[in-house]
Amino acid sequence: MTIEQLLQTLFIKFRMLFKGMFSKIQIKGHGLLFMGKGARIISKHRVQLSGTTTLGNHAVIDARVKKRVILGRNFTLGDNSIIEGFGVLQNLGSGLIAGDNVGISANSFISVRGDVIIGNDVIIGPYFSLHSENHIFSDTTKKIRLQGTERKGVTIGNDIWIGAKVTILDGVKIGSGSVIAAGAVVVKDVPDNCIVAGVPAKVISYRNK
Repeated sequence: MTIEQLLQTLFIKFRMLFKGMFSKIQIKGHGLLFMGKGARIISKHRVQLSGTTTLGNHAVIDARVKKRVILGRNFTLGDNSIIEGFGVLQNLGSGLIAGDNVGISANSFISVRGDVIIGNDVIIGPYFSLHSENHIFSDTTKKIRLQGTERKGVTIGNDIWIGAKVTILDGVKIGSGSVIAAGAVVVKDVPDNCIVAGVPAKVISYRNK
């Protein structure tokens, strides 16, 4: 890295920290908050930080939830990524708990309608999506939009690598130590220490083999 690049990086970090200092006034917890250009936190009193937190450019945390959005140490939300708790006013989302050393790459979307739990040391690639709610559609005599929803929630364990463009649907539990291949659509539970791929995702190998 050249001196010019280093100075430019330091300037950007300082600007993000300066913005974060003002936003952090209404947020519970401790640690530094870095906020990129256009980054926003909605309903700040529902957010709790445990350490250094970085929101990329135009990243949004919408914490209009029934519980809280709790973020562990060294949490990163990439550029243009969204954590969305607010669905409709009469039925807010539940809550999110993320552990330490969680990195969510750019252009990702996490719906916090049901409970979402993310463990420690989780790497998530770009264009990731997580949906903790499903529409009910069993009654063919009624319009789908009038049949309501169900929320089982999503749990992601510790030490996991989730590749680019992965989609995780409601009710899924991802076992610790697992790897989710790029482009996979996860519709059922994933065991510990395995590698899954495909649409729908299936176990293709185990790490200890």
